[in-house]
Amino acid sequence: MATKEEIIKGVDDFFGGDYNITEGRVIPDVADIALGKIGKEIELAMLFIDIRESTKIVDSLRRTTAARMYKSFLWGVSKIARLNDGELRSFNGDGVLVAFIGDNKRTNAAKAALQMSWFAQKVLKPKLDAVFQNNQGLSGQGIEFDFGIGVDVGKILVVRGGIRGENNNDLVWVGNATNYAVKLSGLSKEGYHIYISEDVYKNMAKSSKIQGSPERDMWESRTWTDVDSVTIYRSNWTWSLN
Repeated sequence: MATKEEIIKGVDDFFGGDYNITEGRVIPDVADIALGKIGKEIELAMLFIDIRESTKIVDSLRRTTAARMYKSFLWGVSKIARLNDGELRSFNGDGVLVAFIGDNKRTNAAKAALQMSWFAQKVLKPKLDAVFQNNQGLSGQGIEFDFGIGVDVGKILVVRGGIRGENNNDLVWVGNATNYAVKLSGLSKEGYHIYISEDVYKNMAKSSKIQGSPERDMWESRTWTDVDSVTIYRSNWTWSLN
């Protein structure tokens, strides 16, 4: 059992002394970073996808039905992330954080976002809409499945937090790219489910930017007044899997 003195000493230790920070060249797993004052700094594209108002949805569903939604959501997002060389490194049921590394990280993250939007809108949402419509207790309450996706890129400091012991610790992804990806996912509205940073848009390949015949830009610029009036891009396009 932890004591007051042990808690204070532990926090003092984390705030004191130097951290051993090295450059990372791969997306780390939990076993790759020790629990001490050790971390890896890596440039990553971070994608965050989140189910909007999931608490309201879950409160209205039977537990087994909510479990079906979460399992389907995590399974589909995981498959699409891996398909685009992304690695899931954090999820809590209604939110998933995906990391992309390498020269094509922006392109891959943007494509994954478009494909996850297709999955959520065209595959998962119809299943849940049917549940809502067939349940007399839910019909007419305005409950619907919705989601948001945010993507940003930047230097990420990856550390391992928690306490020693099985299932008591995990990686923490510290950096503006992580924070902005989460915030951008929360901007979803008016049919625009995906928001990406200007860096991602300007430095990704044409393949994740232009589609259609005649060719059209899948993204449109907006001004994000919440963060010093910076330029961001949004999309209401989807990208179907073959």
